[in-house]
Amino acid sequence: MITYLGNLGSGQQVYVENQGTQTIVTLFSSSPGQQQSQSNSFSTGSWVKPPALFRTASGVILQIKTQAGNYFVRLQTNGMSSLNETPSLSNAENIPLQQTETNPTSTMPSMPPMQPIEPMKPMEPMKPMEPLRMGDMEMQMSPTMQMRMGNMELKMPPMGTGNPAKDGFCTQCGNQVSTQDKFCSRCGYQLR
Repeated sequence: MITYLGNLGSGQQVYVENQGTQTIVTLFSSSPGQQQSQSNSFSTGSWVKPPALFRTASGVILQIKTQAGNYFVRLQTNGMSSLNETPSLSNAENIPLQQTETNPTSTMPSMPPMQPIEPMKPMEPMKPMEPLRMGDMEMQMSPTMQMRMGNMELKMPPMGTGNPAKDGFCTQCGNQVSTQDKFCSRCGYQLR
Protein backbone atom coordinates (compact mmCIF):
# COMPACT_ATOMS: atom_id res chain seq x y z
CA MET A 1 0.00 0.00 0.00
CA ILE A 2 1.45 3.37 -1.07
CA THR A 3 0.53 6.41 1.03
CA TYR A 4 1.38 10.12 0.85
CA LEU A 5 0.71 13.04 3.18
CA GLY A 6 0.63 16.74 2.24
CA ASN A 7 0.26 19.86 4.39
CA LEU A 8 -2.20 22.35 2.84
CA GLY A 9 -1.76 24.99 5.59
CA SER A 10 -4.38 26.53 7.90
CA GLY A 11 -4.59 23.25 9.85
CA GLN A 12 -5.47 21.17 6.76
CA GLN A 13 -3.71 18.06 5.51
CA VAL A 14 -4.41 15.64 2.70
CA TYR A 15 -3.76 11.91 2.83
CA VAL A 16 -3.57 10.01 -0.49
CA GLU A 17 -3.50 6.22 -0.63
CA ASN A 18 -3.44 3.78 -3.55
CA GLN A 19 -5.21 0.46 -2.97
CA GLY A 20 -5.01 -1.45 -6.23
CA THR A 21 -7.18 0.43 -8.73
CA GLN A 22 -8.70 2.73 -6.08
CA THR A 23 -7.23 6.02 -4.87
CA ILE A 24 -8.49 7.12 -1.46
CA VAL A 25 -8.20 10.82 -0.70
CA THR A 26 -8.81 12.05 2.86
CA LEU A 27 -8.91 15.72 3.92
CA PHE A 28 -8.14 16.55 7.56
CA SER A 29 -8.98 19.85 9.23
CA SER A 30 -7.99 20.63 12.78
CA SER A 31 -8.49 23.69 14.92
CA PRO A 32 -8.39 24.08 18.70
CA GLY A 33 -10.85 21.57 20.16
CA GLN A 34 -12.09 20.33 16.80
CA GLN A 35 -10.99 17.79 14.19
CA GLN A 36 -12.79 16.85 10.99
CA SER A 37 -12.02 14.45 8.18
CA GLN A 38 -13.69 13.47 4.95
CA SER A 39 -12.73 10.73 2.52
CA ASN A 40 -13.56 9.88 -1.07
CA SER A 41 -12.56 6.90 -3.16
CA PHE A 42 -11.80 7.35 -6.85
CA SER A 43 -11.41 4.58 -9.41
CA THR A 44 -8.14 5.70 -11.00
CA GLY A 45 -6.27 2.51 -11.72
CA SER A 46 -2.77 1.73 -10.42
CA TRP A 47 -0.32 4.60 -10.05
CA VAL A 48 2.73 4.76 -12.30
CA LYS A 49 4.26 7.77 -10.47
CA PRO A 50 3.81 9.29 -7.02
CA PRO A 51 0.92 11.79 -6.84
CA ALA A 52 1.60 15.52 -7.16
CA LEU A 53 -0.13 18.36 -5.36
CA PHE A 54 -0.53 21.91 -6.75
CA ARG A 55 -1.97 25.15 -5.33
CA THR A 56 -3.77 27.16 -8.05
CA ALA A 57 -5.93 30.29 -8.00
CA SER A 58 -9.03 28.06 -7.99
CA GLY A 59 -7.89 25.74 -5.16
CA VAL A 60 -5.65 22.75 -4.60
CA ILE A 61 -5.33 20.16 -7.38
CA LEU A 62 -4.17 16.58 -6.82
CA GLN A 63 -2.65 14.92 -9.88
CA ILE A 64 -2.50 11.12 -10.08
CA LYS A 65 -0.57 9.50 -12.96
CA THR A 66 -1.88 6.06 -13.88
CA GLN A 67 -1.44 3.63 -16.76
CA ALA A 68 -4.63 5.07 -18.30
CA GLY A 69 -3.39 8.67 -18.06
CA ASN A 70 -3.62 11.61 -15.66
CA TYR A 71 -6.41 11.90 -13.14
CA PHE A 72 -7.15 15.21 -11.36
CA VAL A 73 -9.03 15.89 -8.08
CA ARG A 74 -9.91 19.40 -6.85
CA LEU A 75 -9.55 19.73 -3.06
CA GLN A 76 -11.53 22.46 -1.30
CA THR A 77 -12.39 23.24 2.31
CA ASN A 78 -15.93 21.92 1.86
CA GLY A 79 -15.07 18.80 -0.14
CA MET A 80 -13.38 17.30 -3.19
CA SER A 81 -14.38 16.46 -6.74
CA SER A 82 -12.81 14.81 -9.75
CA LEU A 83 -12.15 17.04 -12.76
CA ASN A 84 -13.22 16.06 -16.27
CA GLU A 85 -10.73 18.41 -17.95
CA THR A 86 -7.01 18.94 -17.44
CA PRO A 87 -6.56 22.06 -15.29
CA SER A 88 -3.99 24.72 -16.09
CA LEU A 89 -1.01 24.12 -13.79
CA SER A 90 1.44 26.55 -15.47
CA ASN A 91 1.48 29.11 -12.59
CA ALA A 92 0.67 26.57 -9.86
CA GLU A 93 2.73 26.19 -6.70
CA ASN A 94 3.97 22.64 -6.08
CA ILE A 95 3.05 21.39 -2.57
CA PRO A 96 5.43 18.65 -1.39
CA LEU A 97 3.98 15.23 -0.54
CA GLN A 98 5.80 12.92 1.87
CA GLN A 99 5.56 9.16 1.69
CA THR A 100 4.35 7.76 5.00
CA GLU A 101 3.70 4.39 6.57
CA THR A 102 0.79 5.35 8.82
CA ASN A 103 -2.74 6.45 8.12
CA PRO A 104 -3.40 9.72 9.99
CA THR A 105 -6.87 8.51 10.92
CA SER A 106 -5.29 5.86 13.14
CA THR A 107 -3.21 8.47 14.99
CA MET A 108 -6.04 10.95 15.54
CA PRO A 109 -7.22 11.03 19.15
CA SER A 110 -10.54 9.33 19.48
CA MET A 111 -13.58 11.07 20.89
CA PRO A 112 -15.00 9.70 24.13
CA PRO A 113 -18.12 7.59 23.59
CA MET A 114 -21.38 9.47 23.81
CA GLN A 115 -23.56 8.78 26.80
CA PRO A 116 -27.07 7.55 26.00
CA ILE A 117 -29.81 10.14 26.30
CA GLU A 118 -32.15 9.54 29.20
CA PRO A 119 -35.80 9.18 28.24
CA MET A 120 -38.04 12.12 28.98
CA LYS A 121 -40.17 11.93 32.09
CA PRO A 122 -43.92 12.03 31.46
CA MET A 123 -45.51 15.40 31.97
CA GLU A 124 -47.35 15.93 35.21
CA PRO A 125 -50.95 17.13 34.98
CA MET A 126 -51.40 20.85 35.40
CA LYS A 127 -52.41 22.02 38.83
CA PRO A 128 -55.65 23.95 39.11
CA MET A 129 -55.18 27.66 38.73
CA GLU A 130 -55.04 29.55 41.99
CA PRO A 131 -57.58 32.36 42.38
CA LEU A 132 -56.30 35.66 40.97
CA ARG A 133 -56.53 38.67 43.26
CA MET A 134 -56.07 42.33 42.40
CA GLY A 135 -57.18 44.74 45.06
CA ASP A 136 -60.81 43.91 45.89
CA MET A 137 -61.23 41.83 42.67
CA GLU A 138 -60.93 38.03 42.76
CA MET A 139 -61.19 35.62 39.81
CA GLN A 140 -61.34 31.83 39.98
CA MET A 141 -61.35 29.49 36.98
CA SER A 142 -62.41 26.06 38.23
CA PRO A 143 -64.76 24.31 38.34
CA THR A 144 -66.72 27.29 37.02
CA MET A 145 -65.51 30.77 36.23
CA GLN A 146 -66.30 33.13 39.11
CA MET A 147 -65.48 36.78 39.48
CA ARG A 148 -66.02 38.91 42.57
CA MET A 149 -65.46 42.62 42.82
CA GLY A 150 -66.54 44.36 45.99
CA ASN A 151 -70.12 43.26 46.60
CA MET A 152 -70.69 42.16 42.93
CA GLU A 153 -70.34 38.54 41.86
CA LEU A 154 -70.45 36.89 38.43
CA LYS A 155 -70.58 33.12 37.90
CA MET A 156 -70.47 31.39 34.54
CA PRO A 157 -71.58 27.77 34.29
CA PRO A 158 -69.25 25.29 32.59
CA MET A 159 -69.70 25.19 28.82
CA GLY A 160 -72.29 22.73 27.55
CA THR A 161 -74.03 22.07 30.86
CA GLY A 162 -77.36 23.04 29.37
CA ASN A 163 -78.56 25.36 32.12
CA PRO A 164 -82.07 26.53 31.31
CA ALA A 165 -82.69 30.13 30.33
CA LYS A 166 -83.66 32.44 33.15
CA ASP A 167 -86.11 35.29 32.76
CA GLY A 168 -86.49 34.58 28.98
CA PHE A 169 -82.83 35.36 28.09
CA CYS A 170 -79.95 33.12 26.99
CA THR A 171 -77.41 32.83 29.81
CA GLN A 172 -74.58 32.70 27.25
CA CYS A 173 -75.24 35.70 24.98
CA GLY A 174 -78.28 37.50 26.47
CA ASN A 175 -80.56 36.92 23.46
CA GLN A 176 -84.30 36.80 24.26
CA VAL A 177 -85.59 33.18 24.27
CA SER A 178 -88.79 31.44 25.24
CA THR A 179 -89.00 28.70 27.88
CA GLN A 180 -89.89 26.17 25.12
CA ASP A 181 -86.60 26.77 23.23
CA LYS A 182 -83.93 24.05 23.62
CA PHE A 183 -81.20 26.13 21.95
CA CYS A 184 -80.55 29.84 21.62
CA SER A 185 -81.36 31.08 18.10
CA ARG A 186 -78.40 33.53 18.13
CA CYS A 187 -75.47 31.57 19.60
CA GLY A 188 -76.74 27.97 19.58
CA TYR A 189 -76.17 27.53 23.34
CA GLN A 190 -78.07 24.56 24.82
CA LEU A 191 -80.70 26.08 27.07
CA ARG A 192 -81.99 22.87 28.72
